[in-house]
Amino acid sequence: MVLLAISISVTLIIVIGLPIVASFWLNKKLGISWQVITYGVLGYFIVQILVSLLYSGVVSLIPAWNTPGVDQSYLLSQILVNVFIGALVGVLVRWLGMKYYKFDTQESAYGLGVGYGGAESIMLVGLPLLTTFISMLSNMNFEAQSTSLDPAVVEQLRELWNLEFYVPLATAVERVTALIMHITVTLLIVRALKNKKILWVFAAFLLEFLINGLVVGLAEWGIHYGWVILAAVLLMVGNIYLIYRLGAFDTILNSFKKEPEIVADISGEDQA
Repeated sequence: MVLLAISISVTLIIVIGLPIVASFWLNKKLGISWQVITYGVLGYFIVQILVSLLYSGVVSLIPAWNTPGVDQSYLLSQILVNVFIGALVGVLVRWLGMKYYKFDTQESAYGLGVGYGGAESIMLVGLPLLTTFISMLSNMNFEAQSTSLDPAVVEQLRELWNLEFYVPLATAVERVTALIMHITVTLLIVRALKNKKILWVFAAFLLEFLINGLVVGLAEWGIHYGWVILAAVLLMVGNIYLIYRLGAFDTILNSFKKEPEIVADISGEDQA
């Protein structure tokens, strides 16, 4: 129980604290304005709304998906379609927004990537895990016979406290991988804007679809968390290598050599 509590605490620090710390570091060291980072956050919420609407439309067109207790193959196809729509819409929204506001530098890619990936990490995992952890701590020493809690809630709390301590840490590793992936995807979109080649946008979509599809697929197939962690680490290393190949590490290294110049807030009108 103690190990699990420590594990969840560490996970919360990573999935909530890391994006926030990274945002402050980008603002201070790379001179990236908070407006750019905020655009990344807003982009995430816009994408979630669009994905929800599109996915609901797709589900309404396939009667088999609306049947209670759908077959496992249908469930897997639903997940893959949702991942496909999420990757496609996520890349297109960022590409269109970055093209309109002329966010075509590596610095802006870091800001947008951290804003987008950070919002996803906090909303998808951080806040739900925090509320669950508070509930777990509030009901550590209850008696099933005397508690006023619903039996279903009691059973759920027991299952949560019986989790292996490494399960939350696996989630933390996956979230770090996703955050780095979003930075890589945004850097690929910057390359598309600079080179004026749509092929880079397709590469960004393919990267996000493959990584999210693989992670979600492994979890859905019930693969042991040890293999999930290994896969996440390998994907993280692969993304870091892509960032290196894109020459984006030079931006970070140069930040230690000179004082940053604050990037001015950019609006559509200013860039017209």
